[in-house]
Amino acid sequence: MTQEPETLPPPEPPRKRDWAAYSAVIATLVGLLALCVSAYTAMLQQQQVRAQVWPRLQLMSSGSLQEVLVMNKGVGPALIRSVRVTVDGAVVHDWKELEKILGVTPADYVQSTVNGTIISGGERYVMASFPDKPVWDRVRPILQRMDRRMCFCSTLDECWWVGTTTSGANDYRPVNHCARNEAEEFND
Repeated sequence: MTQEPETLPPPEPPRKRDWAAYSAVIATLVGLLALCVSAYTAMLQQQQVRAQVWPRLQLMSSGSLQEVLVMNKGVGPALIRSVRVTVDGAVVHDWKELEKILGVTPADYVQSTVNGTIISGGERYVMASFPDKPVWDRVRPILQRMDRRMCFCSTLDECWWVGTTTSGANDYRPVNHCARNEAEEFND
């Protein structure tokens, strides 16, 4: 008996590559990469803008100039939204109250309004100046018992509280917004 050779099916022609599908996948990957680069660039630009408008208030007094002042050591403007002043823990509401505590009259000093003020980057803002040396010498020990706290914001509405400590240093805390407590607000 003779066997008949098996017939094999004809070989399949080689598959053609679907270049359109490869192109679509590559285009999608390039698009995703471009999106990631764009998001990263936007984040970097946002950080640069934040750095360009960052305020940093310092509360201080100058013995040689006989002044109580605020300095903006940052690069952007500081929008002062709330001011609180206490002497020996007691809340002081305005300059009239502070005059009584300091034992001065309006003729003894020059004061400026700071609540609601905008202090530019690098600006020095004098809250009170005592031109007469004997008055300054009498007032200075009382000023060392005074605690000032200010809430200020950048133009991007990022906000901080700054306050004086018992050592005279400044204490900073970031806050979501500057809440005004009218019962404790220093309305100058």
